[in-house]
Amino acid sequence: MNITPRGMSVMNLYQLYRNKCLLVNRKYQRKLVWTRAEKEALIDSVLQQYPIPLILLAEKGVNASEQTTFEIIDGMQRLNALFSFIENEFPVNGAYFDVTQHPTANTHAKDGIFSIERGEGIKLLDQKKCAAFLEYQLPLSTFQGSEKEVIEVFGRINSNGKHLSPQEVRQAGTTTVFSDLVRELSSEIRGDVSKEVLSLTEMPEISIDSKNIALGYGVTADETFWCNQGILRVSHVRDSEDEQLIADIILSIALKEPFSASKDNFDDYYQNDKKKLEIESAIATYGRGNLAKDIKLVLDKIQSLISYEFLERNYLKNILNPKASGNAVKEPFYTLFMAMYHLVIVENKEPFNIDKILGSLNGLAARLKSAKSISISNRISNINLTIGLIQTYFKQSSTALRSQGLLAIDFENFLRLSKVEPPYYDFKQGFYTLDGRVRSFDENSFEKILHNISAMANLGKGKKGWLFIGVTDREAHTIRVEDLDEITAIRVGEYGVVGLEREAVLKGVSLDQYLAYITEKINNSLLPDRVKSNISSMMTPINYKEKTILMLEIECGDEPCWYGDEMYVREGGQCKKINGADVALVFSRFK
Repeated sequence: MNITPRGMSVMNLYQLYRNKCLLVNRKYQRKLVWTRAEKEALIDSVLQQYPIPLILLAEKGVNASEQTTFEIIDGMQRLNALFSFIENEFPVNGAYFDVTQHPTANTHAKDGIFSIERGEGIKLLDQKKCAAFLEYQLPLSTFQGSEKEVIEVFGRINSNGKHLSPQEVRQAGTTTVFSDLVRELSSEIRGDVSKEVLSLTEMPEISIDSKNIALGYGVTADETFWCNQGILRVSHVRDSEDEQLIADIILSIALKEPFSASKDNFDDYYQNDKKKLEIESAIATYGRGNLAKDIKLVLDKIQSLISYEFLERNYLKNILNPKASGNAVKEPFYTLFMAMYHLVIVENKEPFNIDKILGSLNGLAARLKSAKSISISNRISNINLTIGLIQTYFKQSSTALRSQGLLAIDFENFLRLSKVEPPYYDFKQGFYTLDGRVRSFDENSFEKILHNISAMANLGKGKKGWLFIGVTDREAHTIRVEDLDEITAIRVGEYGVVGLEREAVLKGVSLDQYLAYITEKINNSLLPDRVKSNISSMMTPINYKEKTILMLEIECGDEPCWYGDEMYVREGGQCKKINGADVALVFSRFK
């Protein structure tokens, strides 16, 4: 392992940051978690020229622009604090950084990449202090090593970190199938899904914020399922206790008996070689994909129960423990989840009387054996009690539940992923014009959708793109559809789920007939036969809270896609027609 100690100025590191050369590997890195006070303290130390701890980077190679890239092993929170200060996210000692003192930052501010603080009463750091801040030499070491060595180094550095919660310590530097499944499911449920390796510039979008802290991160803990329903508190989610709960559920299902959820037992399945092999074998026997699907399906069923009451805040907590007050209901939720798992997955049943189920669950927490002693026997007793309370209101399912279509949680995560990976996702409200006077099938819009499909088929060999019809991506369009079609859209962040039922009504056909009509038009288009065949086989209607969205999955082949004699590509979230040298670049993606 080749280690190179060096110094690097804040100015130069910021340039690496904005050139997306500083990378984060989510297989072992945690989220951005520093509070504003912690960030301010670090900046104050730099401004006063005090030494700060070493930053460790692993050299990863070069990017498309032939710049050297580095994976952050230690120092992600510190680097984020430095760059956040430069980009005016917070002041220190009452003063904001003067962005005009850094040419790169000033250019990005003018381009609207971030907003600067100006106006009456806004104090800026003086020129001399800005210069000293930018010239500050950060202690830094880079090394070259295999992925295994990088993970080992990260684990050793972070295994005893005083700021890490017990679950964060367990996950740090651990890349077993079990730990990966915990991380991936937890991200999907929280809503901070992303690609595995991403730029540090993208980390704020998938990090955890709260209304009290207000750091401007993309995922507000208060609005996650866990906190919205009172299962966990905001502090629990910020400390990754939701991941511990998911680990608890995975262990209970894969090992075929409720897990005795003590700290030492959790530690064993992350650190003890015999226990690690036991859970890895159990997951392999169950099937990793089946296990993930089953957990999401049960969660989907629970969310369906409470969405019956329009997801009123703390509704589930108030059902399970009306006397909970400020307390979370983690153990009652675990008990409900495992009872639902038995009924929905093991017995292949589905709920049919939601009122009776919710009524039977009222005050469940008071009927459970003490949560202070989370023993196997207590948990078995609690789960059996809950099954007995609600099983009367379940009936045998007529379908194989695991094979049902895309779940609500998967669809919501596609929406979230589109923020950090825009070339791979696109959204259209539908095919009809939004002209209030004449509502007709918009052939021009349909043609643009076909261009987008061909552009996505040019993302590169082995890649996929997704197009969702029945979803608006801006509020003005959502409101327009609501007014014209007299519907109420379902808002998921900035998106509006408007569905395609309304367009079937406009055409005067059933929804199935309308979807068949769309399929026929795609098959009669100028798209290559391979692409048309692929789309037809991968076309999926999604029922999301009683609205139907059409998902088109576009899988790239072994060669570029032409639309007639034209070629299109995706640039960011936009579709662009290309020619000349740009066509050669597309061909290079398929080598």
